[in-house]
Amino acid sequence: MYKKVKFAVIFSSALLLVSHSHGAQYRVVELPIASLAENSFPSAINASGTVSVNLQSPYNPTIDFTLLDFASAIMLTYLTDIESAKGWDLNDTDYTFVYTYISSNSENQFFQQIASYNSYLADESSDELLHGFDSIDSSTGAYRNSATTMVRGINDLGHAVGLSQDGFYLLSYVSNDVIDVTYVLNDFYSRGFALIEGKSFELLPPDITAGGLSDAYDINANNQVVGIGTTAITSSAFKASVEACDDEDKRGDIPLESCLRALSIELNNNVSSIAQQRGIIWQLDGKGNTSEILVLDMLITPDITDTTIYSSTAVAINDYGVAVGESPAQYLATSSLTTAAAFYINDEVLTINYDDGVYASAATDVNNDNLAVGYVTKNVSGLTKTKFFVHDINASLTSYPDDFFSSSGSVANAINNQGMVVGYGESEATSGLRRTEGFLYDYRNDLFVGLNSLLECNSPFTISQANAINDDNEIAATALMTGPARDIKGNIIYDSLGAQTEVDYVVAVKLIPISGGSVDNCSAYEEQEVRQGASLNLLMLSFLFGFVLLRHAVFARRVTGN
Repeated sequence: MYKKVKFAVIFSSALLLVSHSHGAQYRVVELPIASLAENSFPSAINASGTVSVNLQSPYNPTIDFTLLDFASAIMLTYLTDIESAKGWDLNDTDYTFVYTYISSNSENQFFQQIASYNSYLADESSDELLHGFDSIDSSTGAYRNSATTMVRGINDLGHAVGLSQDGFYLLSYVSNDVIDVTYVLNDFYSRGFALIEGKSFELLPPDITAGGLSDAYDINANNQVVGIGTTAITSSAFKASVEACDDEDKRGDIPLESCLRALSIELNNNVSSIAQQRGIIWQLDGKGNTSEILVLDMLITPDITDTTIYSSTAVAINDYGVAVGESPAQYLATSSLTTAAAFYINDEVLTINYDDGVYASAATDVNNDNLAVGYVTKNVSGLTKTKFFVHDINASLTSYPDDFFSSSGSVANAINNQGMVVGYGESEATSGLRRTEGFLYDYRNDLFVGLNSLLECNSPFTISQANAINDDNEIAATALMTGPARDIKGNIIYDSLGAQTEVDYVVAVKLIPISGGSVDNCSAYEEQEVRQGASLNLLMLSFLFGFVLLRHAVFARRVTGN
C-alpha cells in the first residue's frame, strides 16, 4: 500500500516539538496558473521544464452583455438585481447565474460562446496563454475567449500542439420578415493547431467537408506532428445536407454560415457514424506551414467495397519519426474487431505481443530507443482492468511489469529516453471505487514505486496521476489538494460566521528530483508526532481527536467520491 497516512497537527506548541528535517526524493511545485481556474491538468513537459497545462472553468469569464435579453422571462425570474444587470454591473450571485445560463447553451447560435478550457505553457514563475484560433473583438481589441483549447504536447523548442475550436464571430442577418437577428458562429468546429513562435497554425484534416475535424497530440524535434483527422465522409445523408446548405430554397430563411455551423456540430457529435478518421503525421516547415500530410495505415486492410467506418489515431512520435497510437484490429483469430496498440514505422503498422485474457490495448508514448508504453484491457481475477506495458519495438518484446498489486488497474502515460515510465494506477485494494496514484517505473532496473512515497511526509499534495516526464526525470503530474472554496471570480467564500469551507481541487504540479534526496520514513514521523503530542492537556486532546475524525471523514468521502 503506497498511500501515506498523515496527521495534520495545527497547534504551534505541537509543531515546535516536531522536527521538520525530513528527507524526500521529489519536491512538489504548484504551477502558478493553478490559481486561475477551479481545476488544472498537465499534459506534457519538455527539456527545459516547461509544462503544458489545461485549465477547466477559468475564473472571471467575460460576459458579452450585448447578447443578453434582460426582458426575457428567465432573466426577470432569476436575476436578483435586474436594474444593475442592465447597466452591466452584476453582483456575485447574478454573475454566477448568467455564466451558468450562457454555458448551458454552449451550442446555441444565439448565445455567447465561452471557452470551457484554456491552455497554458507554464513553469515555476511564468505562464503563457495559448489562444488557439480564438477571435478578437473589434470593439475592444481583446480576445473573446470564445474558443475552447486543449494543449497536448510540447517539444524542446517550445513548439506546442493541441486542439482548438474556431473563434466565434457575430453575424447580423435580416430575415424574410425583416427581423434583425444576430448569430454567434464559427467556420469549423475544431482543428488541431501548432503553436510556432507565438502563432497558431491550422493542421487541416484531409477531408474538410463541413469544416472537418482534426486533433494534434505530439510534436517531435523535427516538427513532425501526430494526431487524427477526418479523411472521408461516408454518410450519404450528411453529404446531402451539405449540398442543401448551398441551395437557398432548401436551406430556408437562415444564412449559409448558420447552416454549415449546424452541420459542423453534427459532425463533431456523430463523427463515428459520418466520417472515416485516421492517424496522421503533419510535417511542418520552420515557419509552421504544413509541407506534407501523411495518412497512416491501420492494422487491418479493409476491402475496397467495405463501407464500415473505422477510426485510428497517433498520439506520440519520437525524433526518428516512429509514431504510436491505436488502430482497429482483428480480435485474436476471430472475425470480430477490437482496438489495438499501433506502432507506425514508415509504411508498416505493428502491435504488441499479448498475454492471456486481453480484450484491447492502446499505446500512449514512445522514446528515441523505440521503447513504447501504453496499456491493455484484460480480465484480472474476474474483473475488467487496464494494465500498463512496455514494448521494445526493435526486439518485438512486450513486458507487463508488476504495479501496485495484482488486481490494480494501471495505465502508462509517458516514457523518457532513460527508460523511466510514468502513469497512474489503483493504489488501494478496496472494494468499490478505488483511489488512483501516480507511479514511476524504472524499466532498466525493473523498479516500481508510487510517487506519494517519494514526497515529504507532510506534503499537502496527493499525486493522483503522473502525466509526463523529461530526461531530467522532472514529472508533470496531477495532484489533489484541499483548499478554501472559491466563487466565480476566484475569491474565497466565507459563510455568515466568517468561516471557510474546505474543498478538494485538482491541480497541475511539477515534481522536481531532490539531489541526494532519500525516501521519508513516514511511519517514524507519525509515531514521533503522536508521542510528542501526548503532553497536550485533555481538552486539547479531545479537540485533536475530533479533528482527526473530521479528516478521516473527508478522506473517506474522497475514497468513495473519486
